[in-house]
Amino acid sequence: MSHRITLRRGRKAAAATLIAAAAAVALTACEGGKADAGQSPAGSVRTDDRSPAKDSPEAPTSQDGSAKGRGTTDARNASSSGRNGANNGSGNSGSGSPRCTTDTLQAGWGADGGGRPDMHSDAQQTAAVWLKNTGSRTCTLGGFPGVQIKGNDGGTLDLPRSAKKPVTVQLKPGAHASFTMTLLPSVNGDDKKIEPGTVLITPPNEKKNFRLKWPYGGAILDQSGATHPGTYVNPIAVG
Repeated sequence: MSHRITLRRGRKAAAATLIAAAAAVALTACEGGKADAGQSPAGSVRTDDRSPAKDSPEAPTSQDGSAKGRGTTDARNASSSGRNGANNGSGNSGSGSPRCTTDTLQAGWGADGGGRPDMHSDAQQTAAVWLKNTGSRTCTLGGFPGVQIKGNDGGTLDLPRSAKKPVTVQLKPGAHASFTMTLLPSVNGDDKKIEPGTVLITPPNEKKNFRLKWPYGGAILDQSGATHPGTYVNPIAVG
């Protein structure tokens, strides 16, 4: 009798030991699952680790945010600050003088050294325009002016810019600056041409323009869309 009781007690003890061992294994598995939560599988790479930080040197930048800082200041920004230099790469004068505006300038044909074109020639010619500071303060002027030729027949010709490097000029009250237009006259009857009537001159970074009557007659060869046209405008220079 005592032998049977001892055997049953031994079996119960063995079963209890097995149950405890199984519970321990289950508890270990649960704890291991919590430790691995949120980790990437072995051999994989999380997408947020691959992407560079927004402010890091490797982060991509938009062209809108950078183009403007590479020497390509637009008219709106230059007009609001007056410290970024004239448009088209003329740079900052560093003088602290305000930018010359259309309202403080006067324009006319000619400049020191000539600049009267022979519109009956088949060679390139030069026409000059002077800009005078009529204000009471020294101002800075630089870059390329806008030039649009309006023909007597209603056509227009916008002059492209030359490859010359712009400079910034300081104009004291009453002082002059100037720029030139290189022109290719048309002398053949079957040419595509424009006979100038008036010329609109817009100072750098300005929207208001001067309207000058064309005084030289003749016609200009219309090379709109040409890769290397013979008619173009040069940057502002010392008058």
